[in-house]
Amino acid sequence: MIRHFVIASTWTAAFLVATTGAADPAVDYARDIQPLFTRSCAECHGPTKQKAGLRLDTAAGVREGSNNGPVVTAGKSAESRLVQALNGANDLKQMPPKEPRLSAAEVARITAWIDHGAKFPAGADQPRKSTHWSFQPIRPSAPPAVKRTDWVGNPIDAFVLARLEKNGIFPSPEADKVTLLRRVSLDLTGLPPTLDEVAAFLKDSSADAYERVVERLLRSPHYGERWGRHWLDLARYADSNGYSIDSPRTIWPYRDWVIRAINEDKPFEQFTVEQLAGDLLPGATTDQKVATGFHRNTQINEEGGIDPEQFRVEAVIDRVNTTGSVWLGLTVGCCQCHNHKFDPLAQREYYQLFAFFNNQDEPTLPLGPAPKTDTPAKGKKAPAGLTTMVLQERVTPRESHILKGGDFTRPGAEVTPGTPAVLPPLPAAPQTPNRLDLAKWLVSPDNPLTPRVIVNRIWGVYFGTGLVETENDFGTQGTPPSHPELLDWLAAEFVRRDWSLKDMHRLIVTSTTYRQSSASRPDLETTDPRNRLLARQVRLRLEAELVRDACLAASGLLDARIGGPSVFPPQPEGVFRFTQVSRTWAPSDGPDRYRRGMYTYFWRASPHPALMSFDAPDAGTTCTRRNRSNTPLQALTLLNDAGFTEYAAGLASRVLRDGKATGPDQVDHAFRLALGREPIELERQRLAAFLEKQRTHFAAYPEEVTPLLEGAGPAGKMLAKLEETPAADRAALLLLARVVLNLDECITRE
Repeated sequence: MIRHFVIASTWTAAFLVATTGAADPAVDYARDIQPLFTRSCAECHGPTKQKAGLRLDTAAGVREGSNNGPVVTAGKSAESRLVQALNGANDLKQMPPKEPRLSAAEVARITAWIDHGAKFPAGADQPRKSTHWSFQPIRPSAPPAVKRTDWVGNPIDAFVLARLEKNGIFPSPEADKVTLLRRVSLDLTGLPPTLDEVAAFLKDSSADAYERVVERLLRSPHYGERWGRHWLDLARYADSNGYSIDSPRTIWPYRDWVIRAINEDKPFEQFTVEQLAGDLLPGATTDQKVATGFHRNTQINEEGGIDPEQFRVEAVIDRVNTTGSVWLGLTVGCCQCHNHKFDPLAQREYYQLFAFFNNQDEPTLPLGPAPKTDTPAKGKKAPAGLTTMVLQERVTPRESHILKGGDFTRPGAEVTPGTPAVLPPLPAAPQTPNRLDLAKWLVSPDNPLTPRVIVNRIWGVYFGTGLVETENDFGTQGTPPSHPELLDWLAAEFVRRDWSLKDMHRLIVTSTTYRQSSASRPDLETTDPRNRLLARQVRLRLEAELVRDACLAASGLLDARIGGPSVFPPQPEGVFRFTQVSRTWAPSDGPDRYRRGMYTYFWRASPHPALMSFDAPDAGTTCTRRNRSNTPLQALTLLNDAGFTEYAAGLASRVLRDGKATGPDQVDHAFRLALGREPIELERQRLAAFLEKQRTHFAAYPEEVTPLLEGAGPAGKMLAKLEETPAADRAALLLLARVVLNLDECITRE
């Protein structure tokens, strides 16, 4: 049957040649072929739908072919799947699937075009472009002229103020000094200021007092912890493998690398390259290999009876999706099964990105002896040598294919590494491009997305929402920027300043925009209820780890060591009751018990409940912005969780050790330690009355004191030993401390 079809098609083509002069080697594509595709094929293979990954309304689409491979073989129409499909040959369903189909003469015209080389007119093969704003080159503009020039501290303020003046809105005054110091301390280091730091700042009346505070905080090693935690959200960091078995893993050296890199202000360009391809750098150091742990944070399924190849492919898919979200701010994962419905991203391009990450092995890297911890090894054997999980390029690369429907059992056309055509091209490589080429492309000055995405994400941390509200979707379904000129100016500055993250933080926190009061304003409730115009600062609840850190800092219990293995602070009983593998959680002893929240051991299948109560991500996929919920469970956690009860005991002990003997003095000191400010008179009166009521109660029921103090863990026992203070006073002060740490202001950044 195929033989008869070939003969018939050849005869028809020959007939056309004889009767129409089509022997001219150029049957014109634009005149003779493209209209046929548009009329009869574009419904299923056009701009809005591409069945089988095939697009026939563009020259590039015809050349790329379908998920099964090329559909046109130049010079060989009989071998071209397109011609076979048009005639229902070779067991293919005839296309188009319904009438009206192409006539014999029209099929012959396509056949002749293929046999004469399937040539396209000049320029028809140009890459698909988009007019969408985020795909355009960054075009920074000069800061605009404004009326209130005295309000402008740096160029950020000019962009913001120009928009406010256009809308007839006045900015807010600067926050008071205590609020401003607490805000910038929490934002840059994740820790509240100490009493000495508050006193020094209040005393300093020099014009640059605030700027010098900013420089001190940027030099603090806790800066790397605070901003490293944000990066770990993107890296989907966890201490276990995930899925139902969720066995432990050792990858905390990668976490330490992130903290060091941010503290050193490693240029974001280098920060990117080392994490995506540190092993491919010439003479790669141990540190650069450790950095590749970024993409070893994928989950590992160890259940019996699984197909290991399925979950290896799942890990590669996760790496593609994460890379697209973190650096490009695009929902590239939508292309796993089909061409993107809204953005100019093809399924073929998805698997070209997939090919970059399909050629790695997943070894563990030896790093030396294991460090000592406060929690002995088992069994609020001695450990083996230290290793960490890394990526390593394979000597023999794997073949990569489009996976039809995203199914690893249905490989389609083979693909080689490549990047989306809508963006600037990958620089020419002497050989098949690898992860190093991809990493350099992501941070190329020609790539408009990466700098926009990163500065927008930083902005979102400081103001609750990015200039682009959909920080993980810069595509056509995302929201446009509220201040497009400011976004491009910041992106250009980021590149111009050698990708310095510290420079961008310094720029933002020293702006007058950042330093505004966060107090609500009735006049904005109708004109700008969501504060998109930035006429004030915003009030934000601290992230889960920082809630713990703020309370630890107030209690005086905080162990401020940087880095090291994950630790096991107290958590409620029964957390592992519903997991497949029963585990024990032995609370850390000594200083490890009081490490910062980012060092808490994170089991994917059973995360620490206090972290989850305050919206920590589950580490299953990349998290570009945390949710902020407001639930009764959060108040109950602050009031009753074993850890927070212990922090309250530490705060009570600290008040007593600092010599505060009378009720009002104790209230004042607890406020200063937890909130950085003095209480107002009404607060002082109410809390002093509460303290006296509790003191009276415990004096009448002394048998309740010991259980209360002992229930507050080691810190409660420490409070119990302060016997120079009456037992009833100690118990009452513990309850006062619990109230203060449970105040909304304690866990909020104003």
